[in-house]
Amino acid sequence: MSAKIRRRKATAVLKSGEKVVIPAWTLDSGKPGPCLLMTAAQHGNEVQGAEIIRRFVDMAARDMKAGKLIAVPFVNLPAIRARRPHIRMKPEQPYGDDRGHNMNRTWPGRRAGNDTARVSHAIYEAFGRQCTHVLDFHCWTKFRAPAVLIRDTRASHALAAKLGHRFVNVSAPDKKSGTITGFFCNTGRAGVTYECSGQYLVDEREVRLGLRVAVNMARAIGLLPGRLLKADRPIVFSDQSVTCDVHAPCSGLFVGRELALSGHVRKGTVLGHVFSDRDLSCREVRAPRAGYLLGYGGYRANPDVALPAQHPYMAKGDRIAQLRTPRR
Repeated sequence: MSAKIRRRKATAVLKSGEKVVIPAWTLDSGKPGPCLLMTAAQHGNEVQGAEIIRRFVDMAARDMKAGKLIAVPFVNLPAIRARRPHIRMKPEQPYGDDRGHNMNRTWPGRRAGNDTARVSHAIYEAFGRQCTHVLDFHCWTKFRAPAVLIRDTRASHALAAKLGHRFVNVSAPDKKSGTITGFFCNTGRAGVTYECSGQYLVDEREVRLGLRVAVNMARAIGLLPGRLLKADRPIVFSDQSVTCDVHAPCSGLFVGRELALSGHVRKGTVLGHVFSDRDLSCREVRAPRAGYLLGYGGYRANPDVALPAQHPYMAKGDRIAQLRTPRR
């Protein structure tokens, strides 16, 4: 069966009196079932999820068998238009210096809050209150592998195992969480976050990986028909695995190899080399154990906010890779 795509909007009134109109798509199968909310771009430099949602909506319109879908690809429109993580940000201002404007700490928002909380409130009241599930798309640094993020509950583990993605990061329940997925979980509903790899860009491989997660979640909860799409094997849960950091053996430039994030490396695999700035030697860096590549490359905090954090110069002992290995 099919569902007609309809356009709706949420309107937030900022402190200045300016109105911000957030567009959304809604699809109704006409049959009872779950109501799935999909959101993207809570941070204005994390835009890959918007394209994932666009493609998913077209698919859902053809194939929905039950329930409803509400899709909001541009959640934090003021930040997107400013090309910054949060609104009211200045160049090279770190993520953590959000001054109360990190949208994913504001849910379900406040009508009389700051401007970010007002946008969250408008979206939640227009779309989120009626939903049973939320899939929220984010993007972290290009040096980190994409991952599914869940709360530590049996139901969340079971759902994440069906999504087909290599890495699942598990965090403890937080009754005070202001994230949209945390709020859904704390109100007896289901919430999943997906982090693409890379900010300020839309990458075709990342979009396809995110679309697989979206399709599998929709099929797992009964929104779409069909079998789950082919999964990565194994799926590596953070609470069922060991994470190993790989450090620079000396100071100098780290030169990596063409290794894919999320891919498997064997013990002893050459990860790259450090070109020493002290004696001009070349020190090879090898994987100390087998595992899946969770992080790779010379980077520090906020590497996609300020270019110096991406510089390949490493001090001795700096982390240059992370491996995650399932426990046996």
